[in-house]
Amino acid sequence: MKKSYLLILIICLFFITGCKCRSNNVIKFYQEEKEWNEYLEQFYNVINTEGENYVAFDLRSKEQYETKHLRQFQNYDLLVGKKEEFISHLNNNYSKKYSIYIYIETLDDLNFFDELLDTYKNVYIYIGDYVTYQTLGEELFTFDSGPYDCNC
Repeated sequence: MKKSYLLILIICLFFITGCKCRSNNVIKFYQEEKEWNEYLEQFYNVINTEGENYVAFDLRSKEQYETKHLRQFQNYDLLVGKKEEFISHLNNNYSKKYSIYIYIETLDDLNFFDELLDTYKNVYIYIGDYVTYQTLGEELFTFDSGPYDCNC
């Protein structure tokens, strides 16, 4: 009888801790000016932490991206590609250990990227105009022109 209770207790603890692990996933939107510095500082800390797994995407058009972009950000033009293709690209190329950083100028549907939480633990999305983004980031980051270069 005691073994049955112990087994039930272990199973309950397993399910409780399993549920808590799933709820640790976070999608954080930075869409107000007071939050943008927090996003940029978070990203700065990630790129300067050895061994940190992250990937960053600028979702503006290819032309806008190649005019000026933050060096660590790759481009994916959502006007040409589809959200499903973008998410598939992430899932096929980056493990669940990666944190995802996204820059997008406007986002009407805040649930647009919820699918990323099926795979990734932390997703950070900066929503705002590029001029402010560049102005706030100039002290911390290097901005480049032209296509993405991974320095490989």
